[in-house]
Amino acid sequence: MSDEPTPAPTPEPAPAPAPAEAPHTAADDAEPGLDRIIVRPYPKVIFFWLTWIVSLIAGLWITLTGETPVHLGTVWMCFFAFNLLVISFDFTEVISVMVIAVIAMIIFAGLHFEFLSPIGDFFRELRLDMSGSFYYTMFGLFTIIYVVVFIKSRFDYWEFRHNEVIHRRGVFADMRRYSTEDLRWFKEIPDVLERVIAGSGRMILTTPREKHPIVIQHVVGINRIDERVADIMGVKRVVLKK
Repeated sequence: MSDEPTPAPTPEPAPAPAPAEAPHTAADDAEPGLDRIIVRPYPKVIFFWLTWIVSLIAGLWITLTGETPVHLGTVWMCFFAFNLLVISFDFTEVISVMVIAVIAMIIFAGLHFEFLSPIGDFFRELRLDMSGSFYYTMFGLFTIIYVVVFIKSRFDYWEFRHNEVIHRRGVFADMRRYSTEDLRWFKEIPDVLERVIAGSGRMILTTPREKHPIVIQHVVGINRIDERVADIMGVKRVVLKK
């Protein structure tokens, strides 16, 4: 029998540590193939879409039933007045709360002191008689305006890319380019009513290469647009996974 010592077993190497999982960012949720975002500014006339639709409904009502409801003209005028109010004043959150509080106080005070009865009688006796031709004319007028606005928006828009922002304007596509280096943008919703009616707001771009901020007014769907711009510009919004 040999007296040579038995060699000790070679220890197995320790397993390599698993690589740490990278944080989940907004870029991971971006749409595949997304390389640009189109942002189109619109004029304030877009907020008259309520009056546009009500005009069509009123005209069809008269045509199909052959009669004009007593308060149809009053209802149409209320929508028209509301649209005028929306484009005439900016209702911030504070102002909106104050207006609602004042209206509620007037209503409760009127019910208690009974001074709202003459106002109610006035509206009950109010007769605004408009024919079906009037409603169809208003609907046609707004339709023509909206077609022109739609065509104009195809030739005046902003294009957000990964490394630049382009303002295209005019039939011959005049362009002005802005580098995304040191570019900052802000989303603002200055009017609560405009936000409720069309989900609109404005985007403000600032860059040290421009003296004044660049304001893109009345962007419809501002929240969705802001998220898509954040994705394409490579903003790292970390979301921890459990």
